[in-house]
Amino acid sequence: MNTSGRNSPGALHRKRPPSSQAGGSIKRRSSKKRRQAAKLLRLLLVMLVFSLLTFMLTSLISGNGHRISQAVRGLFTPNSPRLIIKDTGHEYKIKALKTEFAQSLVDSLTTSSRQEIESSGAADIAPAAESQDLDSFQRLFAKNNYTPPTIDIYKNLTQSVAFEKAPSRLSGFLVHGSDTILVSDLTAVNQYEPEKDGPCYVLLEAVWEAGASIQSSRRAVYCFAMNFDRPAQFEINASEIDPGELLVFYADYLTSSDTVTVHSGLPLNLTFAPYGEKEMIALAPLSYDIKPGKYSTTLSAGDVSQSFEITVKDKDFAVQTVTVDPKLAAATRNEATSAEFTEKVTPVLTQQLPDLEWQDSPQWPVNGMKILTDFGVRRYINQDANSYRHSGVDIQADKGSEVLAINGGKVVFSEELAYTGNTVIIEHGLGLKSWYYHMADRYVSVGDTVNRGDVIGTVGDTGFAATPHLHLNLSVNSTYINPMTAFNAPLFRQPKS
Repeated sequence: MNTSGRNSPGALHRKRPPSSQAGGSIKRRSSKKRRQAAKLLRLLLVMLVFSLLTFMLTSLISGNGHRISQAVRGLFTPNSPRLIIKDTGHEYKIKALKTEFAQSLVDSLTTSSRQEIESSGAADIAPAAESQDLDSFQRLFAKNNYTPPTIDIYKNLTQSVAFEKAPSRLSGFLVHGSDTILVSDLTAVNQYEPEKDGPCYVLLEAVWEAGASIQSSRRAVYCFAMNFDRPAQFEINASEIDPGELLVFYADYLTSSDTVTVHSGLPLNLTFAPYGEKEMIALAPLSYDIKPGKYSTTLSAGDVSQSFEITVKDKDFAVQTVTVDPKLAAATRNEATSAEFTEKVTPVLTQQLPDLEWQDSPQWPVNGMKILTDFGVRRYINQDANSYRHSGVDIQADKGSEVLAINGGKVVFSEELAYTGNTVIIEHGLGLKSWYYHMADRYVSVGDTVNRGDVIGTVGDTGFAATPHLHLNLSVNSTYINPMTAFNAPLFRQPKS
């Protein structure tokens, strides 16, 4: 046997290279995986067809054939369009709210139940019997971990609100402060500009009618916020004023969280408080001791400043010399009576009602209103070399005449003092107080609420009083102002409506 051919080159060519054997193995495994995947896909298709047939058969047997059409429409009905909100430098694209959360928001602002709206097919949301306040709205947001997209509006209106696709019907609410405003189009939203700053929440419900017979109509609810933070605007009641009068500052677009800085040669300590629904107010009394002259005054809030030139006029106050029984003067005007007055009255001066209760023109406190001594008079008693300033007006009246509250407020002091006799002090809000001295009787107690014209006592001659009369003061905190100004003209203009 010839074996030499085993080592010939031809024998080597008949052998399969090792690398070719590995490649074939990989191809066989890949083909096997494809066959397995195809089997799995066929199984899933069979299960899907079986599930669909089961769903259809069950719906027909149970009499719920409409469920089939609903399912088909759901497959071919597109998602609700997004709401596009733009302002300077920002753009938000927000999706519709989740159904449960949307319903809780809508229900909080509607008198009709959601079921009634759905059954009637009405797109309009009925206005609520009671407005939803902002705190309740914010509690709903917190409960659902929802932070609405917010656009800030500082000066001019810059917001642009539109849908990717215009809805067939639209209704909704603007919730601002205590107001709930019904809207029926986006124009009302884009042009909304409230008198007062603060957050405004927008709730919109949109309906899109079906675009094809196989589709169903869509209904969606959207929510966002517009935060109005416009620069404050200040106004003053007078640019020229006498000593002993009241300066009043009014402010638009100012909120309770804003800080107002004042730079002035006048002793102004301004605290702004709400005045009506749309603005704020601050009272600035000027003492009868203020020096005449021009005073530049600048108010700043945030990045905005506004300046006023205020002229305090030169006013000559009268001088009066009064002769009274020396025993009366000695008993009622001494260090002890002065200390008693200071000790008991001073704590009252800081008490304030947070809102201005003063309404319209004041009521005359007694009939006749014959003035015996004017406000600010420099008075000398029994030729004493020392004088004092008269803090109010003395009004002539018969003993026992009724004394009436000049305006509404709360009684913060009712007591007999050696110097001022039977004394009542009424707080009218923001530190504005009326004082009644020398009464024979007091009919009110501390804490009582009084209305304009209520009887609070009777005229007398208690304390340092030579004859029966009523001494009437008007003050803001510890600064006395001329009471007659309030009777001659309104102290305050009407709040903006």
